[in-house]
Amino acid sequence: MAGLALAPTAHASWLDSDFYCRVYGCVVVHDGFTFDVYDNYVFASGGTVAPGQRMIPWTGNPFEGAGDVAPVFTGTRTEGFHAVPLRDESSRIGIDQDGDGQVDQNAIGGGDGFLDASDTFNPFAITQTTDLTSADSSAQRSFYVSSRTDFFLSAQVIPIGSDALNTPQNYDQIDFRYQLTRNGNDDGMQFGANARRGNVFRPIGNINDLGDLLGQPKNIMEFRSDIRQRASASLPSQSVRFDYVYGFREYDMSMGAGHVRYRLEFDFYNR
Repeated sequence: MAGLALAPTAHASWLDSDFYCRVYGCVVVHDGFTFDVYDNYVFASGGTVAPGQRMIPWTGNPFEGAGDVAPVFTGTRTEGFHAVPLRDESSRIGIDQDGDGQVDQNAIGGGDGFLDASDTFNPFAITQTTDLTSADSSAQRSFYVSSRTDFFLSAQVIPIGSDALNTPQNYDQIDFRYQLTRNGNDDGMQFGANARRGNVFRPIGNINDLGDLLGQPKNIMEFRSDIRQRASASLPSQSVRFDYVYGFREYDMSMGAGHVRYRLEFDFYNR
């Protein structure tokens, strides 16, 4: 429903009053503007999702937000997909001359923050300490989650294309870290005041890099109770923020030319 506010002027958020969410359980993921609902009730055939199985996206949900939920830059509600390389661009890299891992010489040109064919480097001498390094080696992104059920959050990396650099060995070089932020204020949106406290959410799966997420979805976090703790007129106040960071450990000229392109997908499973 286009234009639906996340903090409607009502006595309780729809998370408190929706029948299927109250009786069977649901998970809500949102970016502060639009949101999606995942249910344990199977609307197509009746019954409920078995433990360990994927929850059902409720695309017919009348409360569903307009458009897709997108990750945001951590600490803001700014959509995080607009600042990614396009098809013929790459994350910006630079020249490290002294081996300290810091950029000593950046590419010239472009101005869009990404490396493409129009960018150039001033001449430089190659020594034993010369290396490539990233000018922006990590991406910090977040989304918000609430629930009236316990569940698993999963993640999966899906390589895009068959480039020679799209190998498991290179995905092993991309660190992946994640955590929950229980409450805060992002661009004026307060979250977490009516979310559950205590040690009921925990990371699982021993995930350290994107190579650990290749092949199939892996459960990365366990929610052993509802996130929503009590009734509220604001969905964000019943939400926690899931934060994740990923980025290359190091670049090396011996890697050659090519692209590491992938899609990182998150999903929800009944616990």
